[in-house]
Amino acid sequence: MACTTPACQPHHISVFSWVRDIPKVTLIIGTTVSNNAYVVPGECTVCKTHYYPDHKDFPSPVYNQQREIHLNSARYLKIGQTLWVDRVFSKAVLSATYNFHASANAYTQFWNDSFGNVTTKVVLGRPQIWQAFVHESTRMVATALEEDFETDANAKVDERCSMAARSLSTNTYATRPGY
Repeated sequence: MACTTPACQPHHISVFSWVRDIPKVTLIIGTTVSNNAYVVPGECTVCKTHYYPDHKDFPSPVYNQQREIHLNSARYLKIGQTLWVDRVFSKAVLSATYNFHASANAYTQFWNDSFGNVTTKVVLGRPQIWQAFVHESTRMVATALEEDFETDANAKVDERCSMAARSLSTNTYATRPGY
């Protein structure tokens, strides 16, 4: 792995936490649940950018605070304190919402009845499904616009929705090829 910041590319990325502090998380891959997954963060020692599976954060002198760039190519998304899902799961949430007009509550009930309670003992809540919907939606739109979605570090999901709406209002589909 190498830092993608233009100023220090191709500087290597180092693990920036103690092994004992690497979080053990639950990972949902499609409908399969793994309770023994780990999220290993990395850091570029030159520019101090932190790398995670779904985003990178960096000190921003412009905003005078940490900022996050949400990776459009992320394979896994964080949807809870210790809960991560793959893009198959998040795309299923998005598809159910748009194709079946399923609410977050309805999809939560469907997943828990089908996969959660009986086989995996992992029970999802509506906030996790909403989080998956927001993360997948913003990444799909950012990919279509060929842009990175940037937010304040540790923005709440509602703040992320507002930032996405503001970002979209500054882009017009009419000026993009293929729209």
